[in-house]
Amino acid sequence: MLSEREQTALSLLDLDALHRHFRVLASFVRRSDGDGERAAREYIRSRLENADIPYEESSARGILAFGGEGRIVLTPCFGESGRRTFGAAAWNFSAPAEAVVGRARVLEAGDFPLGPLDYLSSRIPYGARRDLEGGVVLSRFVSAEAVLDAQSRGAAGFVICWAGGREREIHRSGISLGWGTPMPEEACWSPGIPVLAVNAEDGDILMDAAKDGAELSLSCTSPERIADVPLLEARIPSTAGEPYFLLVGAHLDSKHYGATDNATGAAIALTLAEALARVRDRRWGVRVCWWSGHEFGKYAGSSLYARDRFDEVDRYCLAYSNIDMPGMLGAVPSRVVTAGPDLFALADRTLRDVVGRSGELSSRVRAWDQSFQNIGVSPFFIWTSALPPDSPHRTGEAGMPWWWHTEADTAEFCDPKILEADAALYVTAALRLLSVERSAFDISALWDAVLERVRELESALRPWLDLAPRRRALEEGRRGWLRAPSLPFSMELRAVRLLNRIFYAARDAHLQDWSGGSEFVPGLSEALRVLRRGVENPRAETIVVHYAGVQSNRLGALASELASLVGRGEAQSEERRAP
Repeated sequence: MLSEREQTALSLLDLDALHRHFRVLASFVRRSDGDGERAAREYIRSRLENADIPYEESSARGILAFGGEGRIVLTPCFGESGRRTFGAAAWNFSAPAEAVVGRARVLEAGDFPLGPLDYLSSRIPYGARRDLEGGVVLSRFVSAEAVLDAQSRGAAGFVICWAGGREREIHRSGISLGWGTPMPEEACWSPGIPVLAVNAEDGDILMDAAKDGAELSLSCTSPERIADVPLLEARIPSTAGEPYFLLVGAHLDSKHYGATDNATGAAIALTLAEALARVRDRRWGVRVCWWSGHEFGKYAGSSLYARDRFDEVDRYCLAYSNIDMPGMLGAVPSRVVTAGPDLFALADRTLRDVVGRSGELSSRVRAWDQSFQNIGVSPFFIWTSALPPDSPHRTGEAGMPWWWHTEADTAEFCDPKILEADAALYVTAALRLLSVERSAFDISALWDAVLERVRELESALRPWLDLAPRRRALEEGRRGWLRAPSLPFSMELRAVRLLNRIFYAARDAHLQDWSGGSEFVPGLSEALRVLRRGVENPRAETIVVHYAGVQSNRLGALASELASLVGRGEAQSEERRAP
């Protein structure tokens, strides 16, 4: 049930302004670093100024890739008489091409590595198979590792034949194994071959032609440039003088007009900032960011923020709320609660009180601007509403609407009532987190979730790795945590950081994990998935088992750091009790 204070705060949510913000933002084509995105950012800035909300503007150098228009020429094996031309779209980070020619080859998901670890571990410096030499791959399955694998096997190009919907529109997205600006060792993780997409109907024609040995010619533009990725950040301070803050983000850039991806989210972020700035008592602060480089830089904006604000995010960020694709026509409250175990109870109660529906804990999400997982920041709603499984609007295999990433994503596909419900949910969730007197974190639940997954992994990995010592060390740490006196809030937050880093991420805090993987404790989970599926050769198996051993050491380091943290807390408690 909403408290009187929460009802009062919700009355500050200006729904007329929400719809006005949406209509304005959805009127611009908001390509990263383009005129439309600049105009949208100027509108938001003017609204922040009108509401006397403090804000900062900055930028950081990053890499943006824009894809472009493409063309596929089909030449049947029996000659020029059946030649046809198909419109296509190059995905971001595709290589440009001018009449790259190859024999069509149809491949399915099982013909490719299914994750980054599969691909990276199976590469060999010599003797690589070249079974696709000079061919053009046609596939309904697409991933960065699939494209890179096809490239290493000699493919001259890759054509994404859309799976699912029968819409005529061509969906545009990006294809890169890394996250944001690559590290030096990741610089080659973008394709060196053209990657074009066609709609499902044209894909069927091309695949049928491939059975008869058709030849394809691929042409496309695919510009890439170094750019200053802009950031607009509203900074609403704590009224109690606290340095801690809730981080809220929504990407402002879009494919075309991007009405539901993500003018709706950017509008809710602005309305949320306006509402929370009028709340009288805010125990903690709020930062609201409008990201650029989401669609055209593989989350460049949010990952640059994680890099440049690393120290303050690490020390003071309470949680990250992401607003992406709310308010869609046909959407319903999500069946899963996209919050971590430590904030699940608070998020689930908010969902029940606002929309009358409970949910279950989501699996690990490695997308949706989750650029703060390696730092160890808890997610607190990654999205809110979504299309149900039986929705007639769904397309493809990811549950997106048929207008996703196409010219058709215009204002008519926003449902005003769903937009209002999503806005109320985000505002209520933020208000509840900001109103907690001491800590909103259920650290015991997070401990238990980590231990539960480690126990599952211990049993499954036993043929390759002995996790028992690591599991016992973590269990002892859990018992020590229960025995420990109440810790200062800064130490509680540090425990959350440490647990989250192993629960969500496989690399160090100052890095970004690659995309992919839906299981928690992803380093060990991905190793298990690859080993269970079977590896190509003993060399690859040795690499994956070695990787698992390194990930096991991270568990040991986690147990030691947590034990040290509890010990410092106990010492401080003794000092306070001393006469």
